[in-house]
Amino acid sequence: MSHSKQKALFYSTDKRSLYVGKLERMLTQSNVSSTLLLSIDNQFDLIDQSSGIVHSSKSLLIPAGSNLTIDTHNANVAVCFLNDQGTDLSKMIPKMNESFTINGKSRIYSNISHEPGIIKTAENIWTERSPIEDVVEEVDSWVEFFNTKHVDQPDPRISLAIAIIKDNCSENIAVHDVAERVNLSVPRLTQLFKQVTGTPIRRFRLWHRIFLTALKIREGLSLTDASISAGFSDYAQFSRVYREFCGGSPAAAKNNTEIRVMAS
Repeated sequence: MSHSKQKALFYSTDKRSLYVGKLERMLTQSNVSSTLLLSIDNQFDLIDQSSGIVHSSKSLLIPAGSNLTIDTHNANVAVCFLNDQGTDLSKMIPKMNESFTINGKSRIYSNISHEPGIIKTAENIWTERSPIEDVVEEVDSWVEFFNTKHVDQPDPRISLAIAIIKDNCSENIAVHDVAERVNLSVPRLTQLFKQVTGTPIRRFRLWHRIFLTALKIREGLSLTDASISAGFSDYAQFSRVYREFCGGSPAAAKNNTEIRVMAS
């Protein structure tokens, strides 16, 4: 069955998000959030720009902070954006059967256990246009149903810092103010924040402004109004950030994506 004319689906909750559909054929992006990437169709190729080595797989676990070049071969994909605090990533790493280093620094994991079943679930979400309540249960199962050993919980001060930044995402709340509210110095907050999330505070804030823009589009705002309301200075800044973090055109993504949100 062909699904080329169907819109992509973007499901968003406070915990995780899932995109199902097509990406650009050649995708170059800076991974801000740790993600599980699944190919519903053809294998995709992850290209090591430093060595020219190509790693082919249908499932990749990509930690935050990785810079990637992927040939998607125009496959339908599922991209699961894992939680901000690193616990999802820690749970899933032992369930990946292979790992390798790309560009001399980023550790990437591939070939998830029970891959055929997980990909079949992703395909069903795509073909059946599943309601968000069902998708939340399915994605939870990808992360939680394995027998996972105890995962250390992140520093509660960083959990609070994440909440403060996300609650004030459309505002330029100063890092100094965040540090003061969580009883850390600015250098210590900066250090711990990157350890936990895998990304610096500024990039983390910009990343969540992209998500906030999507939510405001769903509320009926234009792309320009949504991006400014989410805290970008103008549409041009939003477009630059979107292309860097996600690849592709934000206007094309808006026109070809159906957004579904679970209220908190």
